[in-house]
Order: sequence, then C-alpha cells, then structure tokens
Amino acid sequence: MKLPVSFNQFKKNPITAIAFLLVIVVGYLYIDIKSIQSQQLKDHKVRIEKLESDEKEMDNKLDKMNEKLLECLSIN
Repeated sequence: MKLPVSFNQFKKNPITAIAFLLVIVVGYLYIDIKSIQSQQLKDHKVRIEKLESDEKEMDNKLDKMNEKLLECLSIN
C-alpha cells in the first residue's frame, strides 16, 4: 500500500503531511459513524413498529376486559 504522503515530503513539511493524514482519518471516521447510525436507525424503526403493533393488541385486549367488567357491574 502506497501512502499518499512520501517520507521526503513528510521531512520537508511535517505539519502539512500530518494535517493531510488527519483529514483522511476524520473523513473515514465520519463515514463510519454515519453508516453505524444508519443501521441503528433501521433497527430502531423495526423495533418501534413491533412495539406499536403490540400496543394496539394490548389496547384491544384492555377494551374487551373493560367491556366485560362493565357487563359484570351492570348485572349486579
């Protein structure tokens, strides 16, 4: 693998060479974190959809239980 900065260039101007390498590293880290966040967002969307469907199911069960409770209270 050939580095983008040669050793001779590094010797002549080390600050510029280090700054260039740091820009490459920061760019890589930025892209990496964006891909991780994108995957996490997809995972969370799936989880939210499942929780919303579970909530609707539980809400329906609660409504049925409330109806039965009201029936029992009206009988007595």
